[in-house]
Amino acid sequence: MPSASWPVHVDPDHLYFITTSAVEHAHVFRRPVIKRILVDSLNVARILKQIELYAFVVMPNHIHMIVKCIGQHTAVDVVREFKKATANLVLRQYENESNSEVLAFFKSAVQPGQDQLHAVWQQEYQAKNVYSPAYLRQKLEYVHSNPCQPHWALAKEPEAYVWSSAGYYLAERRPLIPLSDARALLV
Repeated sequence: MPSASWPVHVDPDHLYFITTSAVEHAHVFRRPVIKRILVDSLNVARILKQIELYAFVVMPNHIHMIVKCIGQHTAVDVVREFKKATANLVLRQYENESNSEVLAFFKSAVQPGQDQLHAVWQQEYQAKNVYSPAYLRQKLEYVHSNPCQPHWALAKEPEAYVWSSAGYYLAERRPLIPLSDARALLV
């Protein structure tokens, strides 16, 4: 369900800046194997033509993405399916590693009334309508500079952080997964 402070506008011609976080903001997406699950799941949504993916960054406890929903898919649908798929894969990974500590945390994070055994993601998320080229430019910069923020210090330069689209935009490198080029929308 979207956060009350960020209403989801259903406009098939707009892009959306989406943010969703791990349950309790826990740093459960730190390891490359888990980050790969999140990135590959974005790629699946792209391949299934649910979204056009313009930008992303996977952080230790959240993910930002800039997407355009395709066809009848809404931001609500896209986020729900992304969270469902990634939660199952993240749980499987931790189960295969016999990581009882993380699994116990996910189990304890389930809120009363939730119909699930484990909670990987917070129920809320933010989906902001990207309403102008200037706002798109601002969000691209935000997504790409996030790993360089002092409280994260994951990279010195945005393009040095592998788990984002920054290398594609700032260093002309092939992205981890195919992207739609937001620069075409900035003219």
